[in-house]
Amino acid sequence: MNSKNGSQKTVPLSREGADQLRQNAAADQAVTLLIYHRNGALAVPLHSSATVVIGREPPSDIVVADSSLSRQHARFGLKGGSLIVEDLKSTNGTFVRGQRVKRTTVHPSEQILVGTVMVSPHVHAKNEVPSCRLGNHDRFGDALADELCRAKFFKRTCGVALVRSASREAHKAHVDHWFGAVKELLRPVDRAALYSSGAVELLLSEMTGEQARAKADEIARCCDAVLVCGVGSYPECATSQERLIDVVRRACQQGSASDPVIMAPSMASRSLFSEADPQAAAGAPIAESPAMKRVFSMVDRLANSSIPVLLLGETGTGKEVVSQAIHERGPRRSESLVCVNCGAIPSQLLESTLFGHVRGAFTGAHQASKGVFGSADGGTVLLDEVGELPAAAQAALLRVIETKRVTPVGSSDERAVDVRVLAATHRDLEAMVGEGVFREDLLYRLNAMTLSLPPLRERKTDLRPLVRRFLAEANRTNERDLTIDDEALGLLEEHRWPGNLRELKNAMERAAVIAVGDSICVEDLPERVRDGSSTRANPSQAAAESKTPPANESPQELGPNVEFKAQVQQFEAQLIITTLETCQGNQTEAARSLKMPLRTLVHKMKSYGIKKGYGVV
Repeated sequence: MNSKNGSQKTVPLSREGADQLRQNAAADQAVTLLIYHRNGALAVPLHSSATVVIGREPPSDIVVADSSLSRQHARFGLKGGSLIVEDLKSTNGTFVRGQRVKRTTVHPSEQILVGTVMVSPHVHAKNEVPSCRLGNHDRFGDALADELCRAKFFKRTCGVALVRSASREAHKAHVDHWFGAVKELLRPVDRAALYSSGAVELLLSEMTGEQARAKADEIARCCDAVLVCGVGSYPECATSQERLIDVVRRACQQGSASDPVIMAPSMASRSLFSEADPQAAAGAPIAESPAMKRVFSMVDRLANSSIPVLLLGETGTGKEVVSQAIHERGPRRSESLVCVNCGAIPSQLLESTLFGHVRGAFTGAHQASKGVFGSADGGTVLLDEVGELPAAAQAALLRVIETKRVTPVGSSDERAVDVRVLAATHRDLEAMVGEGVFREDLLYRLNAMTLSLPPLRERKTDLRPLVRRFLAEANRTNERDLTIDDEALGLLEEHRWPGNLRELKNAMERAAVIAVGDSICVEDLPERVRDGSSTRANPSQAAAESKTPPANESPQELGPNVEFKAQVQQFEAQLIITTLETCQGNQTEAARSLKMPLRTLVHKMKSYGIKKGYGVV
């Protein structure tokens, strides 16, 4: 209809017409609840025909294992296109807009606090249900371990980042506010997991350190929240899962609004242990268990000598800490302790890194470098992961140890160096010698004295002091004053800790971040600790881990369901015992019969706990 002056006139809708339009709009929309909890996030679609109950236990429709929730905590439903939340007489309450509610209507832009669990409603088209890509912290660790294995096998790289919000406003600090923008920058092959309510960890498959840094720069400015990122890469910054997570976490803690992206230092550039591993500088080593007392008793006896020492032990058992103790208790303490991770250096740069180079020796050599041995002259060198050295570097290292002279890359002049050599590895170097991938003469030079470090599961009396130390460090870092309750401590003592001290340290750091009250409880621990997935191994698994086969048990009794490695180890132990019996305990004759060096036989007897009387310790 036109007015007298030619302009159109607005015609008001009838009440019935307006209601119909609203119903049509509501019919085209759907609501999904994003539920953020300690171990990840859930996407729960709501339907107008049914309600959803969130609680800690069945018969709740959505069960979230969080002690702040009641068994049936709150009910969510749609009515006339509006989202209704109803508290079910919960202990800790349901909060909307900061107020505790019994029943209220919630707008899509608002967040609901159910106990300490955040629920965020999202309205979207019905054919466009959002998928939540935030995974579980423990599953993230498993995925990272798989990625590192693949990267190592195919000689590739991968990046890891920890992203957190530094915003002062609570709603902007929560991942719900900013993760959507971060997700848009990720590739389908990348993985994301909830580290805490304000932090997300990312696995950036096949990215170099520089590529991961560039991605972190994008993430830091992707939204209005103040995001900071810690970034690391394999193999540049670390070669194990627990260490990579640890260095990235520490880098993230250093980030700020003015310097939002912090790259973890490369292992090749970290020289002193006070810089390389805070655990080594955290105070006197903890050695209350008999096994560690024996280790440090030997450290005291070795410290004043200059003989090479080979440190053997699983990843995370504290080989770096023991190396530092040997250095600091000896006459070289006033000089440098220089560490190099042999598995973190590209093969084409290995000799240059170890022995130095002259200016112009190769492309990019703009200035001369002393190398690791030159920098440590008068002090100590730790060759971490020495089993990763390629053949050419092994030969060069052997010559340096024998002659105490180095020849920088690009030079023909030898330089004298006075260095004590310590080496560390989690690999079986004697087996590698047998396979032809490690030089036997280099092994004999390195293992003038061998120290075997026990895994954490074999030093139970050290666990509580270690928990207290790591929790104290986490409290200082996060400005908290947390304790740990007895039930949580009991679970920590039952866990087998395949990642050893570094896994325990990371678990306590994350627990200090996500804990809600004044004490760390069971819900704050990693899922694998809570569910006991690696707490009580069967006898054959325990034997495989401790390298002590059960007495009088042959491999035929194990059956097909037992781990292959355990069967091989027990077969080898039984073969050694049988051969010793045949040779009436003569180890030299037994070694000749088994066609192995006597030193190898003695080492295997010690590893498997075989006494000279042929029994098992």
